[in-house]
Amino acid sequence: MLLLHSDTLPHYGLDRFFNFSVKAGFDGVEIGIGPNFDTQNADYLKLLEKRYQIKIIAFSLVSRKEENFLDGFKTVVKNFPGMTINLNSAEILSFKYKNWIEKEVPKLVRKYGLKLNRKNTPFKLIFGIIPKRSENSLYTLREKGGVCLDVSALWASHEEIMKSIIFLGEKLRHVYLSNVYKNTPYCPPYQGLLPIESFLTRLAQNNFFGNFSLKLNPKEISEGDDEKVLEILTESRKFFEKYFKNNAGYN
Repeated sequence: MLLLHSDTLPHYGLDRFFNFSVKAGFDGVEIGIGPNFDTQNADYLKLLEKRYQIKIIAFSLVSRKEENFLDGFKTVVKNFPGMTINLNSAEILSFKYKNWIEKEVPKLVRKYGLKLNRKNTPFKLIFGIIPKRSENSLYTLREKGGVCLDVSALWASHEEIMKSIIFLGEKLRHVYLSNVYKNTPYCPPYQGLLPIESFLTRLAQNNFFGNFSLKLNPKEISEGDDEKVLEILTESRKFFEKYFKNNAGYN
């Protein structure tokens, strides 16, 4: 399934986000839980699902100050049993988040039947010498369980996306889809320097069973220009269908 990630349209309300998702033909949505209180309101999220007849398939947390939204995240996901959750590894100085993801998240997974994937983020250093997130390598993520692969983040870490398919194997459970154009990450997948066509085709040939989330930089889809936004989202969905769904034998 191809989902639209709410982080792609952060300056629209969730009602408009769901509307765009349906109009562009997505299979479902992923909600990034953060400072927007609507993302922390399970009843409202269920209302939007019903209103637009499209399902929330996954949840994630914002990538900055995640520890501020842990209670909101727990409140939401317990109302969506069986959901996929895609979480970053902890920042090296974020002791509260590290304790939460190591001790509390496994309890949530067991109690509510959640499917946990740990997600790679762009490699960054603190003070120029210390990795910002100490458990962010594909090797470490693979050892801990299911992996959500962010292809733009992988490029920013100077790693090749095609090699990741073999390296992660069956531990690859979810993909954040985008491309890199003129050294700008999180651009539409159909334009850029990453071999997304080959990447999707290989996953289809390997019978990849996970889901994809389109996660783009709002500046790269002309957020605010509704017609242009819908055009780019629709073209991205068609691109995905051409190189993954068609090669996987989907209808």
